[in-house]
Amino acid sequence: MKKLIILIMIIFLGNLSSAVHASSINVNSYCEIGPIDNGWYKASVKYYNYNTSTRGNYTLNVKVEYDRVVEIDFGEGGSVHTGFNNSNYTYSGGYLSLNKNYDGEIISASGKVTIRYTNGNTVTFDIEI
Repeated sequence: MKKLIILIMIIFLGNLSSAVHASSINVNSYCEIGPIDNGWYKASVKYYNYNTSTRGNYTLNVKVEYDRVVEIDFGEGGSVHTGFNNSNYTYSGGYLSLNKNYDGEIISASGKVTIRYTNGNTVTFDIEI
């Protein structure tokens, strides 16, 4: 009886070990190098105002949360951001496309933010981190 119980335990533990090892291999083989970290980044920003046809290229700080630019800081207190504001604009976009090298490492990220003011003015920001 003891031999039978020991044999069952050996078989059970051997199968459990194989299952854990196999699931670990599957998980690791499907994992990609993930999103960029949340935080502030220095970015190249191309500005375009549709109403005035004004263009500009700037280096600005942008705030990223969950692979989305959620704020563009113009310095000296000026910014546009998601969420509530009292400047009469809506903020849309900002979702980043991640550019990776052959090793799967993120080498850059790019996205577009559109600001629409209640007066009809529309401004876009093409962002490259």
